[in-house]
Amino acid sequence: MAEPTLTRRLIERATVSTAQEVDPRLLRAIKSAVRSSDEELRSAVGSLMDHLKKNHSQVRYLAVLITDELFMRSKLFRSLLVVSFDQFLSLSVGFRSNMPLPPPSSVASVLRWKSIELLEKWNASFGIHYRQLRLGFDYLKNTLRYQFPNRLENAARLQQERRDRENRSKQILVDKFENLKEIYSSVKAEIQSTIDEIERCLEIVSVKEEDDLTYNFSTEDDVVVEFKSLTLQQIRLDSLKEGEKVQENSDNKAIFDALRELHKLLVSKHLLTVQNWISVLIRVDLTDDKFRESALKEFIDLHNVIKSVKKRAAN
Repeated sequence: MAEPTLTRRLIERATVSTAQEVDPRLLRAIKSAVRSSDEELRSAVGSLMDHLKKNHSQVRYLAVLITDELFMRSKLFRSLLVVSFDQFLSLSVGFRSNMPLPPPSSVASVLRWKSIELLEKWNASFGIHYRQLRLGFDYLKNTLRYQFPNRLENAARLQQERRDRENRSKQILVDKFENLKEIYSSVKAEIQSTIDEIERCLEIVSVKEEDDLTYNFSTEDDVVVEFKSLTLQQIRLDSLKEGEKVQENSDNKAIFDALRELHKLLVSKHLLTVQNWISVLIRVDLTDDKFRESALKEFIDLHNVIKSVKKRAAN
């Protein structure tokens, strides 16, 4: 009796497992063995067909998985397998009433579905080259009315849906961009107006505070007046350095109320508006980038100004 080939021994070991997948190390060894010679490849076809005849669906299932790996990679393997393709389908799909799939039934269902799935894939990739493959696929699908997963059709449909979504998203960005070109000046003017108002309020509060200090230091003595002026400057500089807050009182309450409203407008509206337009300008796909680049630069600068003014107003 002839010594079993390396491939046959490896397939024997790989198909005795209860796992849902072939042992990766054994699968790599099988692939390496069949690449070594045509004899090993022919041995693989014979061994796999023998294991498909085993009275156990788990053995057949793992044999089908190995068959798929070799079928997708070797023209010689495909040519050898399609010679007995009718038998292969009978043993893997179990479409003949007198040749049902063996137990366990739970694995038999998985075996049948996986074999149908692989048949669809093989036919899509190689059906044009192998008549037996086309006939087997057509017989199961159109004569016996087996349900196929239609993975390729579903994949194509999903890909088209993805392209449609991307195109819609691109068009939405382009529409927003065109709208921005129309309202660009007014948007900037509105934001700048709010910033200017906040600056004026901050200036008024600052001047008022300085006036109060001047009043406290006032004297008729010219020397003291000069000393007071220099001292005021130093106090103001020290205050700015230390980040001291101007305290709200009855005299400046109206200004603080206005500042709070302007700060709210700056943060809840203008900052979000600028961030949104920056996002649009970054993502929009255009052939002419001149306006986009200039607008993006201005909005980034404006964003930095808003953050700075926001911080000052909050303090």
